[in-house]
Amino acid sequence: MQYEEVASQHFLTLRRTPFPHALIEQALLEMGGGGPAGMSYRKKVLAAAGWPHDGLVPFAKYPEQAASTFNRIRLALESGPDADGLLALLGVKPA
Repeated sequence: MQYEEVASQHFLTLRRTPFPHALIEQALLEMGGGGPAGMSYRKKVLAAAGWPHDGLVPFAKYPEQAASTFNRIRLALESGPDADGLLALLGVKPA
């Protein structure tokens, strides 16, 4: 699936339609299996894509960094990988 490019102002404004980063997060949760497993997978992908902060730091605190992270994930998702394939594209070696 293709997503709109993520811009830093997306983390600082509101709109009726979901921002691309929200859609990407939903896709990551689904890829990870939903629930706690999905949240854990989402966290791994964000870290692999360059988000250095824990889950308590809002994206709006570092909007440029967040946009860069989500755009890296967005580009990797364009090739349609599965959950393990996405992590591999982002540089995580299989365990």
